[in-house]
Amino acid sequence: MTVLRLLCLDRYLIREVLRPFAASCGLFIMLFGGYTSADLLSDAVAGVLPMDIVWRLILLKVTIALEVLLPIALYLSVVMGLGRLYSDSEMTAMAACGYGTGRVVWTIFRLSLIVAAVVACFAILIRPWAYQQSYVLKNLGQAQFDIDKLEAGRFHVNEEAGYVIFAETVDYDREELGQVFFTRPDSGEKLQTVYAQSMRQSNQKNGMLTLEFHDGYAYEVDTSGEGDMVMRFQTFTLFLAGAPEPVGYKSKAAAIGQLWGSDNPKDIAEFQWRLLRPVSAMLLALLAVPLSRTAPRRSRHGRTVFAIIVFAVYYNLSGMAKTWVKEGVVGPVPGAWWPDALLLLVLVGWYLPSITVWWRASRFVTSWEHS
Repeated sequence: MTVLRLLCLDRYLIREVLRPFAASCGLFIMLFGGYTSADLLSDAVAGVLPMDIVWRLILLKVTIALEVLLPIALYLSVVMGLGRLYSDSEMTAMAACGYGTGRVVWTIFRLSLIVAAVVACFAILIRPWAYQQSYVLKNLGQAQFDIDKLEAGRFHVNEEAGYVIFAETVDYDREELGQVFFTRPDSGEKLQTVYAQSMRQSNQKNGMLTLEFHDGYAYEVDTSGEGDMVMRFQTFTLFLAGAPEPVGYKSKAAAIGQLWGSDNPKDIAEFQWRLLRPVSAMLLALLAVPLSRTAPRRSRHGRTVFAIIVFAVYYNLSGMAKTWVKEGVVGPVPGAWWPDALLLLVLVGWYLPSITVWWRASRFVTSWEHS
C-alpha cells in the first residue's frame, strides 16, 4: 500500500511539473521563433534571401535552440510546479504521507534524465545536421540574384557574393532596373564599379547569371593606388556565379566524431558545448528543487523571478566559457566545464547535509532491526 501511495504521488508530482513544462516550451518556441523571424525577414525585405528559404531557416534555428530551450523550460517548470505545491501546503501534506524531500528529488531527477536524453539527441545528432542545412540554404539564397527581390531606392548588400547594388527605379514587368549602381571586388586588390541608365538580368545554361548594363560608365579601382581605369560603354556585361559555393568545414556542422581529438579551439569549444547540454538539463532540474521552496500561503512568483536571475547568470557564464575556449583564452581544461562544475559544487553543498542525515537514519534503522 505504501509503494502504491508513493507511485501515485510520483505521478501527481510529475503531472504538476509537466503542465508548466509544456506551456513554457510553447512560449519559448514562439518567442525565439518571433525573434528569429524578425531578424531573417529583414534579409528577405532587403532582397538578400527569398521567402521560401527564410521560413526554412527559421525552422532550423528553432530546432537548434531546443537544446537550450528544453532545459530552461524544465528548470522553470520545476520551480513553478513545486512552488505551487509549497504555497498551497500540499508538500506538507505529502510529507506527512511519507513523501519527503528525498523522494521529490529522486522523482525530479528521473524526469530530468528523460529530458536530458532528448536534449542529447538535439545537441549531438540534430544540431550539426541543422547547422549544415542552414549553411547550405544561406549560400543558396545569397547566391541567387533576382530582380523581383529588389526594392527601388535601397542599397542591397549580398555579403556571400560580395556585391552591392542600388537602383532608383525597378520595373518588375520588364525585369529592368533604372539608374543602377553596382560594385563588387574583382580580383586581387581591384574593385569593380558600374553606373548605368538601365540593367537587365538573364540566366545561362551553365548556371552563370548575366547582368547586362546599358549606357553608363565602368570603373576599375585599384585599392593599392597603382592605377585605375574608367570606361564609357553602351552595353556592358558582367557574369555572376548562379550556383552557391561549397559550405566547407564548419565546427557547428561537424559530426561529433570529427570534433573528438581535434586541436582546433573552435572544435574543442563546440565539442564541450554539445556534451554539456544534457548535463546542464539535469543540474538545472536539481537546482530548481531547493529554489522552489516557498512558505505556505506565500506568493511563489518571487522565487520564479529569482530562479530566472540565477539561470541568466549561469547561462551567461556558460556562453563566456565557451567563447574563451573558442578564442584560445583557456585550454580544454578547465575549458567550458567550469560553470557546470561550480553548479555541481553548489548542489553538493546544498544536498550533502540531507544525504548525510538520510544515510545515518538508514544505518540506525538497519542496526535497530538487526538488534
